[in-house]
Amino acid sequence: MLFFEYIKTAADFIWGPQMLIFILGSGIYFSLRLKGIQFSKFLLAAKKIKESRLSSGEGNITPYQALMSALSGIVGNGNIAGVATAIVIGGPGAVFWMWASALILMATMYSESLLGFKFREKEEDGTFIGGPMVYIKKALGWKWLAYAFAAAMSVKTLIATTSIQSNSMSIVMLNEFGMPQLVSCLIIAILTWLVIIGGLKKIAKTAEYLSPIMTIIYLTGGLLVIIINAENLIPVLKDIFTYAFTSKSATGGFAGASVLMALRYGAARGAYSNEAGTGSVAIMHATAQSDSPVKQSLISMMGVFIDTIIICTITALAILTAGIWTDGLNSTALTSESFASTFVFGNWIVLASSLLFGYSTLITWSFYGEQCAAFMFGDKIKKYYRWLFSSAILIGAVGNPENIWSLGDLLNGITVVINLIGIIALSPIVIKTTFENK
Repeated sequence: MLFFEYIKTAADFIWGPQMLIFILGSGIYFSLRLKGIQFSKFLLAAKKIKESRLSSGEGNITPYQALMSALSGIVGNGNIAGVATAIVIGGPGAVFWMWASALILMATMYSESLLGFKFREKEEDGTFIGGPMVYIKKALGWKWLAYAFAAAMSVKTLIATTSIQSNSMSIVMLNEFGMPQLVSCLIIAILTWLVIIGGLKKIAKTAEYLSPIMTIIYLTGGLLVIIINAENLIPVLKDIFTYAFTSKSATGGFAGASVLMALRYGAARGAYSNEAGTGSVAIMHATAQSDSPVKQSLISMMGVFIDTIIICTITALAILTAGIWTDGLNSTALTSESFASTFVFGNWIVLASSLLFGYSTLITWSFYGEQCAAFMFGDKIKKYYRWLFSSAILIGAVGNPENIWSLGDLLNGITVVINLIGIIALSPIVIKTTFENK
């Protein structure tokens, strides 16, 4: 369809090199203005996670539940497929730039979470609402931009997030078990509905248990691959640092990569995985039972570290130490084969993780979407949105994945641009609040 050709063109433009410059540039800006808070307050942030099971203020869920729920939405198939793609296109050096971008973007995540918490409001049903749409409207007074963000986020979540995740998951079920995609999507829709119909507390309670379990399963498998292939670890680490600054020539099925390719794909995949700059995580952390925006934002900041520096790194090292990344495979297939070629049933760990990551993304993002819808239309829209969200999962069985991805990329790009404009404009408040609460 001509319509989707225009959508794809627009999505390709908005996610061009200028977007990467904008995202990383904002991260560098906040890192400098906050005096390297991701480094100077790292140990304090880790300590706050240990204390986060205890509530210390008004809110809906504990700080720990807020972190686990946010991680539930962040940790997804990008950790499996996205990292593999970055390596295949950008070479081992992409891993270095993935690390660098994550460390920079921790400051961005801190800033948007602080604003989300600081300007949050209580809705009629008692749920706290925060995030870009709230702080852009309340602190900047730019109502039209706030509503533009809410509209883009709610539509993207309802149409793209649902169908993209269910399509990916149903393809896995079709390939591994021969289950028809419609049947898989129906099961996914029912399981999602059973959680999200209970609202935020049910989502948080599920994420509190699901996030650690799925992460431990995946990390255990990844570490096992690395340990078994330990003799390759030192050469791999050397390659990561070497090819971050020098071009990698073609070998096997690898077409070769320049330093620019390594930087672009490493940084881009890292940013895509941890979602810093999208403003989504700020919506969840705004509901935390905390008495300090700084304290909660330090906890939020660690989500980027956990997602990219820990989980994505395990994927990267597992792929590189397994030594088959130049054999022509890509995406989830490369990660799965790296596990499977190292130990029996390794591919089953990737399969289980892919399904759990996709499911966790669905239940968390349903909340982000409904909060944006509620911002525009009020609390009563929430129950209808939950039903619509669950129903839209079925599109994954029949929709064109490429068209859906293009639409999702375009809407996601719009939310990133709006949010970054908002947090940069409000940076004086971020700085003042941070250093007032030493």
